[in-house]
Order: sequence, then structure tokens, then C-alpha cells
Amino acid sequence: MLPISKVVVMEDRAQVERSGEVALNGETTIEVAGLAIAAVDRSLKVEVRGGTLLEAKLVRRWKEQPRGGVPADASALRKRVEELRLQVAAQNDVATQFTLRAEMLHGARDALMKSIGEQTGFGTPQLDAWKEQLADLSRRQKVLDEEKLASRDTLNTMQLRLQEVQRALASEQPEKKQECVLVLRLNGSGVANVRASYLTPCAVWRPAYRATLAEGQVTIEAEGVVWQHTGEDWENVELLFTTARPTLGTTPPTLEEDILTLRPKESHEKRVVDVSIREEVIQSAGEASEEMPGLDDGGETRLLQATGRVTVKSDGQPQRAALFSFNAPAQVERVCPAELSSLVFVLARFSNTSPQVLLAGPVDLIRGSGLVGRGLLKFAAPGETLKLSFGNEDGLQIIRETEEKVDEAMLTRRRTTTRKVKLHISNMRSEGTKLIIEERIPVSEVKEVEITVLTKECSPTPATVTKDGIARIELELGAQSTKTARFSWELSAASKVAGV
Repeated sequence: MLPISKVVVMEDRAQVERSGEVALNGETTIEVAGLAIAAVDRSLKVEVRGGTLLEAKLVRRWKEQPRGGVPADASALRKRVEELRLQVAAQNDVATQFTLRAEMLHGARDALMKSIGEQTGFGTPQLDAWKEQLADLSRRQKVLDEEKLASRDTLNTMQLRLQEVQRALASEQPEKKQECVLVLRLNGSGVANVRASYLTPCAVWRPAYRATLAEGQVTIEAEGVVWQHTGEDWENVELLFTTARPTLGTTPPTLEEDILTLRPKESHEKRVVDVSIREEVIQSAGEASEEMPGLDDGGETRLLQATGRVTVKSDGQPQRAALFSFNAPAQVERVCPAELSSLVFVLARFSNTSPQVLLAGPVDLIRGSGLVGRGLLKFAAPGETLKLSFGNEDGLQIIRETEEKVDEAMLTRRRTTTRKVKLHISNMRSEGTKLIIEERIPVSEVKEVEITVLTKECSPTPATVTKDGIARIELELGAQSTKTARFSWELSAASKVAGV
């Protein structure tokens, strides 16, 4: 009655919806058992068509559990009873074996006495052999009798212990389990359609992706990974995923005053420009980040639906549900950030051609050779460009050498730092390839410090130098070949600049 028909999973809870038909004949009270024990009472909502709802509430009560079997959380007495019962059964099997052995000894003695009578009548007595055989049978009979006596004593002791533990178990209170029941009081006649929904904790979901690079295009498969330990199984339900956060406050916080003050520069601050070199992480939308939020929806609530009906057990184990997929043409590049790594990586840039947004989540990266690693995907709107790295390219290797020189002008005291980079590139593959090497240069934020790329000393000349200081050097290598590239830049700082 009223099975679960739809579940909407949120970031840290779920909304469960039950629906079904109920036969009414006047005022009727129905009970729906099996609800999550932690269901939120104030979230209960019931709609009735074809009848009148008089009352709806969640009731929690204790329910006695049958004693059949020995569950993992059974009491010590129940476990002891089961242990002794198995021991008594095993000892009875031993007694049965003794009985069979005794029958075999009796049969052997009867056969021996018969043989003695027959051979005596024939006049061929074997007194020594008969004495030895009769003595052996007597000895075996004595050992058997002693073992039977010890087995009977052990069995009696076990049976007494089993009776004692059974009497103690009989006085133990029956096991109970708390359950949550939906109690509905309805009025009407005929068949009414009833729908009830409520919130329950202990359910969570996160997006996950699978990206496959093949023949110049990327295939993205989006999935929703759901965990739930609510206490009720979701059997063959319509499963939806949302980024809504109903627990967040609806009232914006009050802004406080932020006081700014001005002061004149001191004398030493006028004479010296103090600068420092710092590292900055360059990020753009759609690119991976080391820090990933729980659910990044771009500031707008999103609702995604699984492609089919799904069954999710209440066991806390992750289960994947397919959401959507799309194919997109990709611009594939082989890029090496030589300052950080000597490996060449395969980068694919493509657009989100699906009508759905891509929420932030992990992505499994697959190429022709199989799984090459795992990355992170940031939030991307439809039509937005993404970049993913599909592992390194075998057969390409780069060795980087650097040289730095510092000069100071005699009159102006202006300091010039020149850095030269030499790159040795090897292509051990059986086919030629196009390669992009990325070198970075500092970016000045003050006019007293100037950075210039020495294009005349670069071979080849960088194709582009971005505003973030990333120089892209494009090379083409033939099969089984090597090449040397040079890159140079200089930093010029005025005499009053300190820190560089």
C-alpha cells in the first residue's frame, strides 16, 4: 500500500514520494509501514483525490521481531543457545557412529564363532589364530564401550547446559525494533488516489562523468552517484537529482560598515619600491581545479533525472544512475609544461554541446588504450569550452636546461636579469607529430619593473604570449627525430626597486 514511486535526492537528504490507490468506505484509517525512522515530521505532505483527508501523521512505535535465525546483532543468550544446539547435534552424530561400530563388532564376532564351528567339524582347528582374533575383538569392544560411556556423559552435560540456557532465554524480553508508520484518516467512498511525500536524511548524491577521446571527438557520459542509508529501499523508482538546499537560510545577512582609511607615504616608501615575486594559479571556466565544492550549480538550482527507473538499496553503497551523454568535436593538442614536467600531455578542448549544464565533479578519462586517469570537471554552461588532459603521450621526451645572468648599469644602477632556456626534444615514435611547449615569464604589476621576451634569441619564436605570461612554442618533429629549441626573456628593474 502506497509504495515509493519517486525520489528526489538533494545534496544531503532526499524527498521520498509514495503514491497508490486506497479503497474507501466511509471513514477509513490506513497505516503505511516501512518509512524511514528519521523521516522529518514537519515535511510530511499528503494529497488525496477522490476522498477527504481528515488526519495525517507519522507515528513511531516499537515492533517485536521474530526470533527465527541468529542475526549478527543477536543477544549473547541466543548465540549461546544456537552454539549448544549445534554441539548437541554433533554429539548425537558421534553416538550414532558408536552404534554402527558396535554392530560391526557383533557381526565380526558372530562370523568368527561360525568359522570356528565349521573348521572344528572339518577337523582343522586353528587354536592360536582363534585365540588372537577373539582377544582382538574383546580389546576393541572394551575401547568402544569406554568411548560410548564418555560420549554419553558429554552429551548429557551438553543437554543440561542447553536446557539451562533455554530457560534463561525464555525469561528474556522479546527483541523489539522501532518503526515509523504513516497513519492516514480518510473519508469517502470508492477508490481514492493518495500521494504522500516527506524528507529524510542519510541520502546524498554527487555528479560523475566519463570522458572518452577517440577520432578527434570527445564523448561525455554524465551519471549521478547516490548513497542512501535511510532504512527503506527504493525499489524501481523514478529517481531525480537536484542541487536545491532547503536547509539554507532564506534571509540575507545584514551588511556591516567597512571603514577605509588613508595615510601619506613615509619617506622611505617614497624612495624604495618594494616588490615581491609570487605564484598565481591561472584558472578559467571549465578547467580542472584541485579544490572541488560539494555541488557547484552556478548559483541556480538544477534538476536532473535518471534515464530509467532505478533501485537503490539502503546499504550505504554507491550506485550510479545514467543522466545524459553527448559527443563534441575536440581540438587535440600535445602540450608540455617543460618547467614542471618532461612529459608531453594530450589536451582536448571541446564545447559543451548538450542542453544541460555540467556540474562540478570527477571525470574518468578514457583513450584508445583504456582508462588513463581521473580528473576534475568544473561547472560548465551549455556552449562553454572545456579542457581535459588525457594522460601523457608515450615516445615524446623533453630535457630542459636554464641559464641566468644578472647585469647592473654603472650610471643608472638599473638591474637586468636575463634567463635563457634550452629545450632538447626527442620523438621516438614512428610518426611525426606537432608539439606545443609552454614556458612562463613573470608578469609585472608596477611600471618600475619591465619584462621583455627576447624574440631574436628565441628559436623558434613563440607563437603567442598570453597576458598571464604563458609563451606557447610550436614545433613539428618528424618520426625518430630530435630538435633543440631556445627561449629567452629579460627582467629590467629600476634602482629603487627592492625584492627582485
